[in-house]
Amino acid sequence: MKLQAKRLNSHSTFAVLFFLIISIFEGMVFLTNVGALTLPDGDMHANASYAMATGQIMNLPERHTDIFGNTIKRQHISGDSRFLHNKGMNNALVMDIIGDPMATDPYIGNQRLADQRPSSQVTLPDKTFPSRANQYFPLVYLPQGIGVWIGLHTGLSPYNVWQCGRIANFAFYLLLISLAITMIPKGKYFIAILSSLYPTIFIASSLMADAMFISICTCFIAYFFSLSTHDKPVTRGQMGILIGLTVCLFLFKTVYVALALLVWALPKSLMTTKRKAKFTGISALIALPIYGLWSSFYQIVPAIASIADNTHFMFRHPLKVIFTISWNLIEFPKKLLRIGPTALVPTLVVLTAWIILFTSNRYMAAGQNSPSASIRRYRYVWVSIVAFFCAAFLAFLFIDLTWNDMTVMRTVHAIQGFQGRYLTPLLPLMTSICFFPPDKTSTTRAPQTPTDSIEETPRAENASPMQ
Repeated sequence: MKLQAKRLNSHSTFAVLFFLIISIFEGMVFLTNVGALTLPDGDMHANASYAMATGQIMNLPERHTDIFGNTIKRQHISGDSRFLHNKGMNNALVMDIIGDPMATDPYIGNQRLADQRPSSQVTLPDKTFPSRANQYFPLVYLPQGIGVWIGLHTGLSPYNVWQCGRIANFAFYLLLISLAITMIPKGKYFIAILSSLYPTIFIASSLMADAMFISICTCFIAYFFSLSTHDKPVTRGQMGILIGLTVCLFLFKTVYVALALLVWALPKSLMTTKRKAKFTGISALIALPIYGLWSSFYQIVPAIASIADNTHFMFRHPLKVIFTISWNLIEFPKKLLRIGPTALVPTLVVLTAWIILFTSNRYMAAGQNSPSASIRRYRYVWVSIVAFFCAAFLAFLFIDLTWNDMTVMRTVHAIQGFQGRYLTPLLPLMTSICFFPPDKTSTTRAPQTPTDSIEETPRAENASPMQ
């Protein structure tokens, strides 16, 4: 047992080191070559980071009505004009920014000019500079806020203050992904590769909240699969951790709570139906009141269409909406490939790594060829697929409601405003191909032994390089 644990720990150590070496190198390149304020939705991420650092993230917004009839909550943030009047900001898509990962961002010079400007007290939003600091739950910006706070209180220049926020966000991402790699029993190197792709590392080394979404989703998936390999029922403490992660998923970005469907795939030997219902109920009782209160008083939902009209249309024509979103899901891979090498290279890397993972973890069970046995054997794969499409469907639906006028569109139309990074937090579900429920008739699976409340130690003999 000690030898098995030692070998598993060795796998974890090398996978974490592999991830850290590649990620830190890429992160240093982006921190150096890409401006701190060159990112998508900078008026949201940068302003929210500053609001968190200065204790203004919970300023009570004022209610207004936009030109489409939507109620918006406008949160006012006051502070140094060198931070809030970001004249050098470049609001661009991730793939456009990193089209040439080694190129120097031409906007850095303009962003550094803030260091030379005089300071004055300003309040956002104003006629020139918008602000959406209250779009996401405040804790999403805790790492960036800590970094910006450190920069502000150590007398750094404005540009370097933003850099502190980026570094803190990146460090938090590295910590959580390293934890996920350590927790997951198999597919450690796959998670390491997936989490160190340069589009993901750009996100992690920026002020973007997406770094938190990716790392929390990865931790949830890793922890779930660590529990799935146990030979004893899930304890109260372990269920408490699952509930905590589920609440975070719901609060941080609601669509990703679809990952909690995985819990219902656990066999009864690990978690009974009654305990699964209790898990769902407790998670909902914690998350719904918190999110409901915050969203009612604080959250802004930016839209360029009438949400009320779109919602009315959606309920009148549900099949049309479902068909439209399904068509967009099918078309999405084609759009991704049309972006060019910036998207094609990471896609090929992920597919290659997944094929290696799949072939090195093939599962064979003698005498179980019936459809019902196959469904049971691959229950984690099937539920992962359902969770992925539920989250993707909800993400497309939200964009369709807020960024598109459904009432004037044809049955089939391209949903404008959707970005591939919204699906990145779901990619660790691809490791589901490694995990199977306990099977007494299996001749190829070895028994497994738990070592602690966080992660079980599975058999490490014949471990593949992808584990």
